[in-house]
Amino acid sequence: MEKKPTGGLPVVSVIIPMRNEEKYIGGCLESVISQDYPKELIEVMVVDGASCDGSLEIVREFMEEHSNIKLLGGPGVNCPAAMNIGIREAAGDIIAKVDAHGYVASDFLRMSVKYLSGDGEIRCVGGPITPVVDTNVAKANAIARSSVFGVGKGVYSAGEKAQFVETVQCGVYKKGVFGVVGLFDESLQFGEDEEINWRIIISGCKILLTPEVRFFYFPRNSFRKLFRQYFNYGAARVKVVRKHPHFFNVKHVIPTAFFLALFGTGTLSLFSNLFGGLFLGIVLLYVIVSLGFSAVIGAKEGWKCICLLPVSFAALHLGYGMGFCCGIMGYLAVISKAGHKEPKVKN
Repeated sequence: MEKKPTGGLPVVSVIIPMRNEEKYIGGCLESVISQDYPKELIEVMVVDGASCDGSLEIVREFMEEHSNIKLLGGPGVNCPAAMNIGIREAAGDIIAKVDAHGYVASDFLRMSVKYLSGDGEIRCVGGPITPVVDTNVAKANAIARSSVFGVGKGVYSAGEKAQFVETVQCGVYKKGVFGVVGLFDESLQFGEDEEINWRIIISGCKILLTPEVRFFYFPRNSFRKLFRQYFNYGAARVKVVRKHPHFFNVKHVIPTAFFLALFGTGTLSLFSNLFGGLFLGIVLLYVIVSLGFSAVIGAKEGWKCICLLPVSFAALHLGYGMGFCCGIMGYLAVISKAGHKEPKVKN
């Protein structure tokens, strides 16, 4: 793609990792091609991971009308691998990661370029994630993800004012930063954003979160999907902490401690009534706290939240805790096979 002078603005390469997103990819692409940024300075790369639904057909329909859209990818391409494929092919000096499971505001690219063109130390810009819900379960899951009791209310979900942070979701990057910190870690099925953003931070660069950069996301619409999502997050977090020990935070292990307490006392209750009482006590305390937060939130969001939020909280906490435990067990198994030596972690 040839760069054209348009007020000194840079070419932006938008990378959209995709796999089986036929329900959402059309809206995602429409939001990207409808940007108020100069059209001749936008290239769009959809990097597919062997979709088997109607996603590819939808992308090809867009390609027929928009020459700046490319389709890349193939079997075995996960999200970080898709990003790396796009980065290597990108003609732009700015790399924008856009999730196919959502869409961006019409000024997403313009505002991102504005902030990346300011402070020379800023290498990545992102914004708060606004959930778009169409069912009560999806709404409950979205609220749980952004609440203090749910995940500690990460700033990338809050974003009331511009601030420097450690990570953002769907970041917009200066391409040059990948020459400094390297590309995305393809061994991570989940958590690749946090991992590469942490590398950017420890390199001495800055990541800016601003409410002027807006991304809209469709949250999981079932408790089972939320559980699976956070199970994967928990398992991936172990890999990230192994690679970057300073990334560890106490809040990472709170759901794990909760899961282990339930599992341990529940198992031991088969042999002792004392542990049976402890198990019931832990469950009762959790239910009381969960209902308390749900009631406070429900006073604002509606009574249905009071009924559904406790289930969302449990799916999130138990999924993450179980995933973190499985990640540790997998790590210990690797050490055992390696003869009790610390296996090398890809940098």
